[in-house]
Amino acid sequence: MTCDRGQLLHRALQLSWLSVIFGALSGTVSVGSGLIAGSLGVLASGMSVLADMTSSIVLVWRFRVERSDPERAERVERIATRVVSTLLVLIAVVLAIESIIALLSGSHPGSGTVTVIVSAVSFVVLVPLAGAKRATGTALGSRALRGDGMLSAIGAGTALFALIGLVLFHLFGWWWADRAVALAIAAVAAYQARAMAVVEEEAEEEEIEGAAADEE
Repeated sequence: MTCDRGQLLHRALQLSWLSVIFGALSGTVSVGSGLIAGSLGVLASGMSVLADMTSSIVLVWRFRVERSDPERAERVERIATRVVSTLLVLIAVVLAIESIIALLSGSHPGSGTVTVIVSAVSFVVLVPLAGAKRATGTALGSRALRGDGMLSAIGAGTALFALIGLVLFHLFGWWWADRAVALAIAAVAAYQARAMAVVEEEAEEEEIEGAAADEE
């Protein structure tokens, strides 16, 4: 393992641990306040942060394995990528179902000081975190870390749109804005999960072709 890659792995571990700690605090509060206030936007933000936390726990394992046994790096990378992709699909499905039910029932979101503060803090923290993960994942060639960066970005986006949705509701009575935002985030999560699956399939095909060429 080169010194540069060792430094990148150390940075990847730091980013993953930061996501775990922040996710445990912010994600739990966001989900709880979103449920209490009936805000799907805030709930979506909390779910995204908790999903990011879960994938980061897997990534801590993935990068530790590479540091101790580099030959297993690609295998654990695939496992981590599948976990991230699955979490994106889960977010998409849950948000889509909840959004459609809320739109059909015409339920209105509430609000609260905690809801607003948590959403604002999540946005401020997750934007640079997402960028750092994407950059480090690209430098490492880690599809899983780049995907985890997308989870952080989705969390930042949902936090911002949750705030916008609440403002639109209280200023103009647009109760559907919060629900529409959550539905849009579900679509983005589904698209990203599909994109990761395609990249993973292409990587597996390239490895199979490479193995076949080596045997010849």
